[in-house]
Parts: sequence; structure tokens; C-alpha cells
Amino acid sequence: MLITDLDNTLYDWVGFFATAFAAMVDELQVLLGIGRDDLLGEFKEVHQRVGDSEQPFAVLMLPVVHARFGARPAGEIIAELSPALHAFNAARNEHLRLYPGVGEALAELDRRGTVIVGHTEAMSANAWYRLVKLGIAHHFSRLYCLESDYQGHPIAGRHEQLAPPPDVLRTVPRSERKPNPELLRDICAAEGVSASDALYVGDSISRDVKMAQDAGVTSAWAEYGRHHEAWQWDLLVSISHWTDEDVRREEALRDQSGDVRPDHVLARYDEVLPLFDPARALPPAGG
Repeated sequence: MLITDLDNTLYDWVGFFATAFAAMVDELQVLLGIGRDDLLGEFKEVHQRVGDSEQPFAVLMLPVVHARFGARPAGEIIAELSPALHAFNAARNEHLRLYPGVGEALAELDRRGTVIVGHTEAMSANAWYRLVKLGIAHHFSRLYCLESDYQGHPIAGRHEQLAPPPDVLRTVPRSERKPNPELLRDICAAEGVSASDALYVGDSISRDVKMAQDAGVTSAWAEYGRHHEAWQWDLLVSISHWTDEDVRREEALRDQSGDVRPDHVLARYDEVLPLFDPARALPPAGG
């Protein structure tokens, strides 16, 4: 079984999201008459309140939007801010692309009968939308997403159109966030596959590789997923939902994972294919 991370493993999430967010912010500054730093500060407050930096329509929760539009219906506010939302969508459509080898690898593994499972800490609506948009959703037998308080699309009926099929989606409790190895053990048990017969691919040594190895699952590090432009990362930090406690937790994880070595290092995603060659068994985790 292949268990694969999504963001920055199958596609460049940092690159496309930061670019799209920046395009939206440029338009919002004009529409709302607010400075960039103040606007980013309001987004950060909203993201920390909801616990997610990719909250759909977070713009509707901004104090400056409430001050401008009051209690007007969400649909009317969305119409007023449509230039900004369209700017986000246009940039996302341009920059959301699979990394080299991803589509080919998933198609080939699917053809061979490999069980392909997605795992992400993104909310399900966002994760599923990207898999569908990129034309790879049909390769996944299951998608495991972190539980979320997201209430759905503000316009009635749209949430159902974006939600993953019930038989595909599985919700992971927040107590099993990366790098908790119980997460992967539970996924393997739910899918009826031994941990020793599973491979986990992800872009983070401290979260993905360490979790896999602690769970007895073979690990593959998508090292290409760590390369981003500095301005993109800086923008995401400025609007991050992470609290100071979250930052300290991440720093502690990195310190603890200093000696972690992935079982495999991938320069391209399709380098997973030889690892599923029927004539070649996966090496034991840590081997």
C-alpha cells in the first residue's frame, strides 16, 4: 500500500497558495482601502481563531469586511469582493500543478493494483478539490483528513459539490496529528494492510519520515518538496494559524529528528515505482 502526503509531495502547495493569496491581497487592499500589513494581520488573527491557514472564505471573517458590509448576506459580500476572489482563483489555476512524475506514478501503481491512500492535515474540501482539479482523485481508494470545524461553503449547496465521496473520506482525530505513529498504524489496520507492506511518502523529515519509521512503515522522503521561494514562505508565516506554542512544538520536533534517516530519498515522485516492483520486496523500515 502507498500512503502519500499531498501538500508539497504531490504538488507545490507553498508556491501556488502563496502566489494566489498574494494576488487576492493586492485586490483586497484596493477594494477595502486597507494597508497590506494591517490586512495580513487580520488574516492571521482569523486563521489562528479557526486553526487553519487555508480557511475557505476567511475573507468573510475579517474585521474590516464586517465593518464595511455589516450583516449583509454572504452571497452579496462575495459579489462585492469578487475581483479579489477571482484573482486568487486565476493564480491558483495557473500555478497548481503536479510535480514531475506524480501523475505517471499514480497511474502505473493503480494499474498494478496497488492500494493508494492519501493523507493530509488540510481540510477535506481543499484536499479533495485539488485531487480532482489535478485529475488524480480517481487513483485514491481513501483520503484521510484531519478533523476540522469548517462549516462548509457559505453559499448553500456548494459544499456538497466540493466534498469527497463518503466512502472515500476518513476523518483523523486531532490527537493523531503528525508525527503520531498511531495515525499510520490505524490507517494500515483500517485498510487491512500490514505496516511492513506499506510505504509512506512525505516532504517532512520531522513529521512524515519520523512518523513512518516509528510506526514500522517504510519511509520515502520527497526532498524536492522542500524547495520554495523565500517571499512565498515569508508570506505564509505572516498569516500562519500557528501559535507560539505550535512554533515551539515544531522546533522541538526538528531537534528530535536530527538523527532520522529516511529509508528512501526521492528526487522525483516516480522514483517510488521500483519500490513497488513485484519482484522486489520493500526493505524493512529503517533498513
